[in-house]
Amino acid sequence: MVPISRGKQVAAIIGAVALGYTLSWMATPGPGTGPVESFGPTFGSSVTPVVVAPAETGGDRSKSGSNSLPKALKATRNEPI
Repeated sequence: MVPISRGKQVAAIIGAVALGYTLSWMATPGPGTGPVESFGPTFGSSVTPVVVAPAETGGDRSKSGSNSLPKALKATRNEPI
């Protein structure tokens, strides 16, 4: 194996970074391929949004009785296992 001087190592790293930057710059898409400012031509005329009420899910949760109180994750000390 041939030893490479510190200066040549630094030059190789700088060259590799420059080459990578150049290749990524050349692979970048041109103008007109990025995000658009207006969606008018894509979707046609604008339509007013329609708000729909959610469906009833079987009653009020506050009337559920014993299920309304949360149960502790850890048992109390005097509770048997």
